[in-house]
Amino acid sequence: LSGQISDLQARMNVMSLIDGDKLHEPALLAFSRLFEQLGLPAPELTTLGSGLLAAKKGTSADNLPVPLLPQRVDQLVWLGLSDRTVAVLRPHITVLPDPTKININTAGTEVLRASVPGLDLADAQRMVAARESAHFATTADPRLPAAVTAASGQLAVTSAYFEVRGRLRLDQAVVEELSVVQRAGLKVTTLWRERVIAPALPAGPGG
Repeated sequence: LSGQISDLQARMNVMSLIDGDKLHEPALLAFSRLFEQLGLPAPELTTLGSGLLAAKKGTSADNLPVPLLPQRVDQLVWLGLSDRTVAVLRPHITVLPDPTKININTAGTEVLRASVPGLDLADAQRMVAARESAHFATTADPRLPAAVTAASGQLAVTSAYFEVRGRLRLDQAVVEELSVVQRAGLKVTTLWRERVIAPALPAGPGG
């Protein structure tokens, strides 16, 4: 039995792009910076935004089929993103039911730079190094660059959403389970779960 827990608020949430019946401009700019860092085509971000709005509203322009609202990163291809773009974005984004803030205690340098206007690579790297000795208690921590304090409304130091991966070997099969959970105080709610059963690999010479 083995398992792994990942903080999903270390990633940029695609649903933060939606603000009612329109796109959220600060989140759109943040995703634009991420696309630029990763060398991804800007038109695909436009496609993502318009596809999300259509799926959220349940209507589409030019009588085109209305896409389903994705719940997972893989499903972003429904909105017109290419397989390559989804693969490059995967380590840096997530799809959660509601807009979320970025956890500066767990986010990587790419996500930090994209989420904080004016934050350069050197400052992002210093943030990651500083939190290794002691996590940031607030977004006003004196060790943080001024750009982070200015963008504190989009940032957090704690998280509520997590991805849980488990792997269990049972006789001749391996059960792999992936869940997304939401924590609110002591209450933990599973938002979705996926289970795959695969044949176990033969044991090596040493058993």
